[in-house]
Amino acid sequence: MDTELLYSMAALQRGYIRRDAARALGFSDKTQRGWIRRSEWEAVGPRLLRRAGSPADRGTPLMKALLDAGVGAVLSHGAAAAWWGLPGFDLRRPDVTRPRGISGSPPTFAGRVHEVLAMSTHQVTVLDGVPIVRPERLALELFASTNVKRAARAMDTAWSKGLLSGASLRTTLEQVAQRGRPGVVALRAFLDERPPNWTPPASNLEARFAEIMAAAGLGVWNRQVDLGATTWVGRVDFLHDRRPVVVEVQSERYHTALLDQAADAVRKAGLERAGFTVAEVWDTWIWHDKRRALDAVRAALAHADRSAA
Repeated sequence: MDTELLYSMAALQRGYIRRDAARALGFSDKTQRGWIRRSEWEAVGPRLLRRAGSPADRGTPLMKALLDAGVGAVLSHGAAAAWWGLPGFDLRRPDVTRPRGISGSPPTFAGRVHEVLAMSTHQVTVLDGVPIVRPERLALELFASTNVKRAARAMDTAWSKGLLSGASLRTTLEQVAQRGRPGVVALRAFLDERPPNWTPPASNLEARFAEIMAAAGLGVWNRQVDLGATTWVGRVDFLHDRRPVVVEVQSERYHTALLDQAADAVRKAGLERAGFTVAEVWDTWIWHDKRRALDAVRAALAHADRSAA
């Protein structure tokens, strides 16, 4: 029996552990009843335990619903939109999507449970410790389950926040278009109204970055620019109007959940091969520590000037 592993698993899951997971680690039902009797752990429904004294936050009820729904369950639909920070959605009675065929009594804590035959690992991620569908899959779910205008507003917001792009949505659409999945027709119509060169409305973050650069005399920055003359390299957040300097503005909350490290490295290498200097700036710098943002951009501009010389 590995008590430290048990505690580590619970800590990663906001204090919760599935009772069958505890059994798999060697802790019998009798042992678990002893924990509950001594108030070391609390029984939560028929399937879960929660360690006494575990801190709670807004993600705690979400983790409870997901673990109760079974292995492989992820936050989806409107609750996923709320967890991604999209306005107009909330976390009450969260929707959960899980693999089809999980046996046992129905989940207790989820608002609705959606079952699927399979879900690609490219369609799910973890955001702030909560397993969740990626924004591209969320687009399909919202277009299938809610008012089309509401779904379109949510996806425009996600696009402007950098959670997805036209390219990533089109890739997802190509992957599922032949399966007759709900939401495909509405998502295709949404993309048809936004051609490949369409630029979403500027976010507050982008507006703040442009303001800081202008105040510091660092020139004009064009936002959401497609790069690559003959071969498309990618769409970048900002490109300096006179120097080959790219700035990517990353969100500390979302970046890890959205990052495909291999694709990110390939993209950056492609930009550098094309002659661009790439600077990465974090959203917390823009709002709370503009000196660091300015230092990063000035260093990139200086590098580009040295390369040109």
